Amino acid sequence: MSLKTPSVDDTVLIYVDYVTGLDNLITTIPGPQFRNNITAFAKFNPLFKVPTIVLGEENDYYGTFLPEITEYVTHDVHRFNRTQVSGYTPEVKAWLAATGRRTVVIGGISIDNCTLHTALDLLRDGYSVYVITDVSGSNSSLAEQDALARLRAAGAVTGGWLTMLTDLGRDFASPQYGTGMMQIIQAHWPASTTGTVLDTTLDGHGMQAVRR
Repeated sequence: MSLKTPSVDDTVLIYVDYVTGLDNLITTIPGPQFRNNITAFAKFNPLFKVPTIVLGEENDYYGTFLPEITEYVTHDVHRFNRTQVSGYTPEVKAWLAATGRRTVVIGGISIDNCTLHTALDLLRDGYSVYVITDVSGSNSSLAEQDALARLRAAGAVTGGWLTMLTDLGRDFASPQYGTGMMQIIQAHWPASTTGTVLDTTLDGHGMQAVRR
């Protein structure tokens, strides 16, 4: 178990294959929730303003990048073509080394294929890797669980986008990140229930149930 807290100054973001031809293949996360979570993750880029890699390509097979990615992931973005499953190509390796940063926060389609192999290659090369699980689904719950077990055994830290957001931002009073963190949480954390929330407790301060 890693107790290390990632630092924004040492972090690179990687978005893996968020294209329209692949997102409909994800079945382990409900579609509206998946797209909500992707949007929250996309907003990490303009909030933390760290060097960022966007993997994937647009063509007749893969479609186009999801609008959540093209709208929000705009700061210091680098794209790398590849033919291999892993996105950790020699070009990416050289670019990452040049940044001097050793922490990678990664999410993408799918957790049991391209995201998995990219993360494993990064771990093999000594990077601290944080995999955001609820933006990285699969079409098989068994394959997803196997991938997560393999990632953790290899040394990756796994968790949801909210955990990663607060790991990086740390303090809601931060003049740099506090307001942005709250805006992302207010916009996307309640929506993770994929329904309008209604507090059903008598005092209005208890657990919330989903209104269908």
